[in-house]
Amino acid sequence: MIFHLELPSSVKEICEKLNAAGFKAYVVGGAVRDLILGRKNFDYDIATDALPHDIASVFPEAIPYGNFGTMLVLREKPFGLMESKNKELNGCKNNDSHHDDMLKIEITPFRNDAPGRKPHYTFGGTIYSDLARRDFTINSIAYDIISGEFIDPFGGVKDIKAKLIKCTGSTKRIWEDPLRAIRAARFQAQLGFYIESSTFYALKAQAPELANISRERIRDELSKLITGDHAFDGLVTLVVTGLMEHIIPELMDGMGMMHFNKPVDVLEHNLVACSIVRNALQLRLAALLHDVAKPITAIHGEKGLEFPGHHSASSRLAEKILSRLRFDKKTTKKVVLLIEYHMFHYTPESPISDARRIISKVGWENIYDLIDLRVADRLASGFEMAIGKGLKKLLHDLDVLKSEHSDYKVKDLAVNGTDISRELGIPPGKKIGDILKYLLEKVIEDPNINNKETLLQIARDNF
Repeated sequence: MIFHLELPSSVKEICEKLNAAGFKAYVVGGAVRDLILGRKNFDYDIATDALPHDIASVFPEAIPYGNFGTMLVLREKPFGLMESKNKELNGCKNNDSHHDDMLKIEITPFRNDAPGRKPHYTFGGTIYSDLARRDFTINSIAYDIISGEFIDPFGGVKDIKAKLIKCTGSTKRIWEDPLRAIRAARFQAQLGFYIESSTFYALKAQAPELANISRERIRDELSKLITGDHAFDGLVTLVVTGLMEHIIPELMDGMGMMHFNKPVDVLEHNLVACSIVRNALQLRLAALLHDVAKPITAIHGEKGLEFPGHHSASSRLAEKILSRLRFDKKTTKKVVLLIEYHMFHYTPESPISDARRIISKVGWENIYDLIDLRVADRLASGFEMAIGKGLKKLLHDLDVLKSEHSDYKVKDLAVNGTDISRELGIPPGKKIGDILKYLLEKVIEDPNINNKETLLQIARDNF
C-alpha cells in the first residue's frame, strides 16, 4: 500500500539520514495511527536496524532515553505544533518539562525479544518482528517515508477505518503486560473506537494482574483516559471488565446505590460528571471523585438515601486515592479543595459577601473551576439548565468583585499580628490568629472598613 503522509520535515530528515548511512528507518506506532486519523502528534517513534552506537554516530546530539536502546533526538516544532502539550497530563512532575516546546523523536533499534513488561530485550530482527510484539493492530503499522509504503502485516489500517481496537496477533499481548488492559480503554476514550470481543474478554481475564503494575504507570494511563474526548466509554470499560476494582475500588461501592433525586446511581453519576466537565486533568479528577464517599455516608431519609457531609468525606477519601496513585501534591491539593467545596450554597438572594467568602476559601485561581465542577454535577444530576439562577448571580457578583483586587485572606487586612499584639498587649499566639480571622470576617462583610484605624478599634471593642 502506497500513501504519502504529511510528516514534519525533521522526521523526514532523520529517516533520510539513517537511509543514507545504510540503515532502514520506519515511522511506527501511534504516530502513524494518528497521521492516518488526521490527529495532531507531538512525539514520533522511528524503528531502525541501526544499533544505539550507530544512531549516535549519525546523530551526535542524540540522548540515550529509557531502557530499550532508544535514542532521543529533539527538533523545533513546526509552526502548527508550537502550542505546548498540556503539562498537567500525567498528573505528576514531568521530568521532560524542559522539552515541552520541542518535537520529540525517539529512534529505537528493532527488537527481537519476547514481549513483556520487563523483558530481557535483544536487538535484531526485522520491522515485521518488531511490529509483532506491539500491543494493538492500530499501533502495529510502520511507514516508510522514502517509498511511501505502509508495512501493515496485522491489518491495522483496516481496523483504524473500522474504529476497532484489537490485539496484535493474539490476546497474549494483554497477558504480556497487564497495563495494556488499561491502554485499550484509554485508546477507546481518546479515539472513540470499539474494543473487539476477544480483546475485551482479555481485559477482564487480566484485570487481577494489575496488582503487579506500578501505581505510577496506572496513574499515567488513567490520566490520559479521563482527558480523552470519549472518557465515559473508557471509564465504563474499566468498570464492566473489573479493571476499576484494581484502580479506584472505592468508586465501585457506588454501583447500584440510587439517589432519590437523580436518574442514575452514585457510580454512574461520578462517571458522567467526569466525562462532561471541562477537559482539564485536575477538574476531571475532581468530578470523578466528587461523590466517591457517598456510599460510606449514606443514611435512609424520608425520601430515600441521603448523604450528609459527603463532600468533606469525599475530599478526604480522594486525598488517599490520589496519594495511592502517586499524583503530585499540587494536583492532589487542588482536587481535594474543589471536592471539599463543591456543595457551596448560592442563591439569587445571596449577598455579595457570600461570594467573597467562597473566594476566601478556594482562591480566585480555583473559583471558576469550582463553578465548572458544579455545572457538571448539575448536568450529571439530570438538570436541564447547566447554569441556574444562583450560579448566574454568583458569576455576576464575581465580575463586580474583581474591582476590589483582593483575595479576602488575612494577608489582605490593613493590620497584621504585630499591630494587634502591640495595640492590645497580647503576646503572639493563637489568640492573635483568632482576632485576625474575626477582623477578616468583618472585612468580608464590608471591605470599606479595611483600614488600620478602624480595624484596631474593632479589635479593642471586641477583645
